[in-house]
Amino acid sequence: MFCASCGAKIPEGAHFCPECGATVDGAAEPAPKVAARAAPAAAAAATAQKPRMALWKKILIGVVVFIFGVVGLAWFATSGLDEPVERHLSALRAGNIEAAYAETSIAFQQSTSLEDYKAFIDRYPVLKDVTEYSFLNRSVENGVGTLKGKLTTPDGGVVPVEFKLVKENDAWKILGISLGGS
Repeated sequence: MFCASCGAKIPEGAHFCPECGATVDGAAEPAPKVAARAAPAAAAAATAQKPRMALWKKILIGVVVFIFGVVGLAWFATSGLDEPVERHLSALRAGNIEAAYAETSIAFQQSTSLEDYKAFIDRYPVLKDVTEYSFLNRSVENGVGTLKGKLTTPDGGVVPVEFKLVKENDAWKILGISLGGS
């Protein structure tokens, strides 16, 4: 036998249609159409999906996250480079040439005596008179770190500077100093 309401097959002896809940014999009220009511609600929920993000937006977000990740990793990998340079410049500002010289590498000290280093500092007083400094370019290649930036003098002048550094006993040490392209 088949339901007069929905056409579904009805088992023998059933009083209600298993699909739509309509009464088979017509004597009783049909059972609530829970399944029939749920189906339109499910269909409406399926059609009312969240708006999808455009593909170009997903790609743009991915590229931005990637760039920030690379920059963050590079910054982390080179973060210790500025510490010996900061100690070096602070010692020079305080007039402690020996402490500044101690921030240099063994190779630097073998090629440049303390007296030669003092003469270099006297020729370039910006190193001991620096009021401000910043290093925006930093890199490590083949075990040699490079910090490029600028030193600001008391009169407001700006001098380009480059520090080369090398790791000795797990600590960065200054290997060389170049001022203004010298």
